Amino acid sequence: MYGGGRIETLGVVLPGDKVLQLDSEDCMKEIFLGPGLRRHENNVYATRSGPLKKTTQNIYYIDNYQRRYIPLKGQFVVGIVYKKKGDNYIIDIGGSEYALLSLLCFENAPKKARKEMRPGELVFGQLLVAERDMEPELVCLDVCNDAVGIGPLPEGGLMFTVPLHVTREILDPQNTLLKKISSLVECTVVVGSNGRVWVLAQEQRHMLAIMNCLKMLEVMSKHEAEQNVYRYFNRFLH
Repeated sequence: MYGGGRIETLGVVLPGDKVLQLDSEDCMKEIFLGPGLRRHENNVYATRSGPLKKTTQNIYYIDNYQRRYIPLKGQFVVGIVYKKKGDNYIIDIGGSEYALLSLLCFENAPKKARKEMRPGELVFGQLLVAERDMEPELVCLDVCNDAVGIGPLPEGGLMFTVPLHVTREILDPQNTLLKKISSLVECTVVVGSNGRVWVLAQEQRHMLAIMNCLKMLEVMSKHEAEQNVYRYFNRFLH
């Protein structure tokens, strides 16, 4: 999801609609434009159709069915290590370009005992740079140089992909689907804004059950999916 917190729906727009007009007061505060929006001079226009939404962090975006990921600064993503090049890892984040992850952007980076990642391994990081004409850059640290839950993901988990609107549904604070799943089985779920979800549980069948429950959001509303969680788990695990 874009930034977390409450999400406000501002209406439905069509390509070419002017959705924002930035005045001098708007320019003094940070406004972030997500997928489906483009700025021209002091106006912001829609480039696709769908509901226009705004988060409490002043991130505006158009929420519609989309599989191709467009990087946005500040988002958390699940990446796949492609290779190591010099002092950087080249990371596949599902966009049109690979992202760079510096060896120094890990907790305890200067230590020689730091575990190196191999091609194919998974990493959970935050986009530090995501500009149109620049390579995306990932970090695995917060402003206090702590990992706080981001970094290389352990082996043994299951990664799968979902449409981008499904990741926003999963991360919606008002969506209790993950809470209901965690009440049935002990698990760890990492959701990237790039449409990749990573699950770790004690048994393979538990991970498959969690994957299928989350994929219900592709064809059901979040309320319908929540109502079917218990019934699905009872059928799958017994």
